[in-house]
This record gives sequence, structure tokens and C-alpha cells, in this order.
Amino acid sequence: MNKKLILTYRDHLDLLRKESEMDSWDYGSYYKQCQPLLSFSEVSSTAIFLLDYTSKKYPILGNGIEQVMGHKKEAFEEGGLDFMLQQYRDFEILNHEIFPDQVKAMNQHAPDELANLRFSRSYRFKRHDGKINTVLQRHTIISSEQSKVPVAIFGFAWDISNHTENGKVIHQIEKYDHTKKIWIPLLFKEYYPDIDQRSLLSRREIEILKWSVEGMSSKQIAEKLHIAFHTVNTHRRNMLRRTNCGNSMELLRYAIENKLL
Repeated sequence: MNKKLILTYRDHLDLLRKESEMDSWDYGSYYKQCQPLLSFSEVSSTAIFLLDYTSKKYPILGNGIEQVMGHKKEAFEEGGLDFMLQQYRDFEILNHEIFPDQVKAMNQHAPDELANLRFSRSYRFKRHDGKINTVLQRHTIISSEQSKVPVAIFGFAWDISNHTENGKVIHQIEKYDHTKKIWIPLLFKEYYPDIDQRSLLSRREIEILKWSVEGMSSKQIAEKLHIAFHTVNTHRRNMLRRTNCGNSMELLRYAIENKLL
């Protein structure tokens, strides 16, 4: 993938629309392999799908899609990706945060390694009755043999509305280790689109952050605030996780930009 060309999800779709060499992509082999899974889709409340970016259509789609997304299967077959994005409540996060991270991960791997990457994300999706489902989607990518650009994704999705915090969006990238036969996490981030960035941290966390800026260690902060040492470290880890900061310097920059200090 060319990082200069593909910056956002929209950029990726525009690029594929201009690539005439990808118009005749054949998913016949995938369809045959998916037959046993498709019969499993409805009874397990699992959406099984293959999304072709070049045509913006779903050449493979299980019957479980209605249970997960709240729309009939025909709506996705007829409307394709455009219909999907119309109901997608967190597109700005996908477009400007999640997809650029995926591009970065793909650029760090050789073309023949891309099939070993797994991408997971949650998002809110508007049902036909106006209610909002929280969906967890997990997929792998299918690349063009000519350009090695991802032209499709194959994956699964589940309704996790009753099993997650309201409004929280998660994103995870993993790589499969064929030797150990396990998935190794490469990235994990959380987003809170409905919460003011200044409200992500509690008063206690901001207090700990302020003393950290003063150069105090976790032990010193614990003694000053009369709390346990491990409690201070837990607050620090939670601050990094919720703000998607990789270290204390990034957290400090976040706090300054959002006028928390």
C-alpha cells in the first residue's frame, strides 16, 4: 500500500474506484469455502460477510446479518457499502483514526503477510426501527495479486449492545503466529465519541497527572494522596488507555491540548 495515496477510508475507496484492473475480481473459491459457515450464520446470530471494495457490494452475505444489524439481508445486497455507511454512526472515527492505523500496520508488513493480520473494531449502527446497536466486527483482508492493495475484507460481526459500555468504540489489530498458533496483539485503542475529551479523566486522575508533571514518582504521589502505590499506577495505566497515549509525554501533551492542566 502507498501511504501517500491512502490516508483515510474515503481515500482508499476512491483509489479502488479508479483502479480498472480490479474490476473483474473473482470470489468463487471463497464462496465455496463459506458454504458451511453461511448455514451456521443465522442460528448463531453471527453476520458473515465478504465486502468487495471495488464494487462496494457484498458478494457473500449470511442470513444472520438481520439479527446483528437490524436490517434485512436484501438491504445490504441492494445498497451495498453505501447503505452500510449511511447507518454507520461512528464513521469519522473509522475514517480519520481507525483506518489510518490499519494502513500503518499494513505498510509495516510485506504483501504476502497481510493475510496474517486480523482487524477488530466496534461501532454503533442504526437499525431499521431507529434504535442503535453496538456491533463488534472482526475481519481479515483480501489483496489484489496485481497491486497488493486490499480490495476486499472477509469477516464476522456480532451484536454486543448488552456487553459493552455505551458509546465506547474499540479498535484492535493482531497478527497470527503460525509457529505458536496464537494471535499476537499489535495495537489496541479506545474512543469515546460522545464524551468531551476533557471529561475522559477523573478528578483523581488529573490530580495524579499534575503531581507527575511536578516530577513526583508514583510512590511519592501515593504518600501525598494517602492512597496505595498500585492505585496510582492503575490510574496512570487507565489514563494512557482511555486517551490512546503511548507514554507519559504523550499524555502530558494530551492534557495541555485539552486544557486539563
